[in-house]
Amino acid sequence: MAYGKATISVNDYEPERSAVKITSAELTAANFDAQVAAFVSFRDALAGITEGLMVAHEIANRNEIVGPKTPASAKTAQRERKWLVRYHAVTGGQPYTMELPCADLDALDPNNRGFAEIGDGGVVDAFVSAFEAFVKTESGGNVAIDSIAHVGRNN
Repeated sequence: MAYGKATISVNDYEPERSAVKITSAELTAANFDAQVAAFVSFRDALAGITEGLMVAHEIANRNEIVGPKTPASAKTAQRERKWLVRYHAVTGGQPYTMELPCADLDALDPNNRGFAEIGDGGVVDAFVSAFEAFVKTESGGNVAIDSIAHVGRNN
């Protein structure tokens, strides 16, 4: 089965670049408007849990948002400070992971400090909803988020 791809480029405070790469449903003439709307919701929800500056995104076509050398405004927006999203295929249960740069640690769960607060009724839940609506497996199946952990990475 065919599938789509989307990428969001994010600058940190330096400005060093990171990319968030997403598998989505295949883009067709019949679903294009709905997929773009789902992607925009995902992109906006991602902005709610990260501090980096989104400088470009690609879904079918690359769309420059701001100049590629523009830094994020928050000094704490560092690409090494990441969210590790663990999720699985709803059918079959195959596990997946992805990293999001420039984690906004204001979204940490006060009762489980290493993780984002799923069930916060705010930015984390908005991200989970947008992620699960837009991201697909390579076979086109739906996914569900298991956890969002704060991790530090060198790259």
